[in-house]
Amino acid sequence: MASDPVAVVDVGSTTVRYGRVSEANLVDVDTEPTRPRDLPAQLVGVVRRLRERADGGGNLSRVAISTTGLVDHERGVVTEFDTADGDTLHDIPLAEVIEAELGLPTTVENDCTAAALGEAIFGDGRGYGTVVHVTVGTGIGAGVVVDGEPLRGERGYAAEVGLIPVVADGDLASTGVRGAWEAYCGGRGIPRFAERLLADADDGRESVLRAGDELTAPDVFTAAADGDAVARDCLDRVARYNAAGVGAVLNAFDPGIVTVGGSVARNNPEWFFGGLDRYLGDYALADPPEVRLTGLGADIELYGAAAAAGYTL
Repeated sequence: MASDPVAVVDVGSTTVRYGRVSEANLVDVDTEPTRPRDLPAQLVGVVRRLRERADGGGNLSRVAISTTGLVDHERGVVTEFDTADGDTLHDIPLAEVIEAELGLPTTVENDCTAAALGEAIFGDGRGYGTVVHVTVGTGIGAGVVVDGEPLRGERGYAAEVGLIPVVADGDLASTGVRGAWEAYCGGRGIPRFAERLLADADDGRESVLRAGDELTAPDVFTAAADGDAVARDCLDRVARYNAAGVGAVLNAFDPGIVTVGGSVARNNPEWFFGGLDRYLGDYALADPPEVRLTGLGADIELYGAAAAAGYTL
């Protein structure tokens, strides 16, 4: 199937990124804001533009979509989609609409599962029986591929590693799970954890994080780089929690390789992998396999969409 160009689309809560994969090359990559309440029509327009740009005018073989949220892969429906403004949309029929409008077979896959497939087919996971890709971004998620097949679970919830509890008595939660990994270590979680440390601090330490503005994860990293003791304490604890989360992944799935992506890890690789070097041995059952930053970078979900549609090298 590698000779047939595929339209690939990655849907995030804030942006839609798209392009074409042809002869294992990703071309015509572009980005636009996500219109979640008009998503099927938006993606029809995206694919039409990709078809117009394709060599020969319209020789796309299919559409492959990677998307955040819960996905019914068999029906091509996004069953739950969290918008950037905090709403949750349900049952978005992407495959049905695109196939009806454009006549192109359409595959829809969860973005973390797609990323793991992309790693297994196009990236550093080639040659391994069990491949795990962990995304450390706004939230934390993962995909697991065993012998070329994604692990989905009974209801499609398998590999929701961001909900692994890493702080058993923690006050922070995600999706109702107390102490969840992403509640402390995701891009949304880090500033919430920093605010909790500031509120609980009784040692009177000064910190630029007390300025009163709404904190972001980059604020915490910048403050730590500037020597802020509270920010450094926060990020050292987060680094340990990351090691606990990765250790749980290793113990649960016994992968041959783990690759890592997502904005938090990609933008702070020395901190992320330095934390694993210091702490992972405390949480892993056996000698850990290689854990490395994905070589596919920000394109991993686009390659993953193609892999989920059956595209191979």
